[in-house]
Amino acid sequence: MLGRGLAKRCAVCGRGHLFDGWFTMKPRCPGCGYRFEREEGFFLGAVVVNLAVAEALMAILCIVPVIYLSATRPDAAIWPVLVGGLLAAVMAPIAFYPFSRTVWVAFELMLRPAATSEPSDAR
Repeated sequence: MLGRGLAKRCAVCGRGHLFDGWFTMKPRCPGCGYRFEREEGFFLGAVVVNLAVAEALMAILCIVPVIYLSATRPDAAIWPVLVGGLLAAVMAPIAFYPFSRTVWVAFELMLRPAATSEPSDAR
């Protein structure tokens, strides 16, 4: 299921085309009709996933290199690393946004499988 989420596909049926634009997710899967937002505030978890990815990227691209440079070459300029880290902090959440939503849907379905009839499925 997480593989489907990382591929921006429906976690239930595996079909794609879940987004009308980069930031606009369809309310239901065009293939199986699964409603993505199971309850109010559902996609708060997607924000947490997006934040975790952005923070991990910052640690890898900025914090670790600054510590390494400070330990091995104290006179080296660290501003290029900091600029790269700043760009990553701004661009990563934007680039990963749709993936975080589909990954969150898959993760939540793994923890709480969909029942045959849920209140959120009422049309």
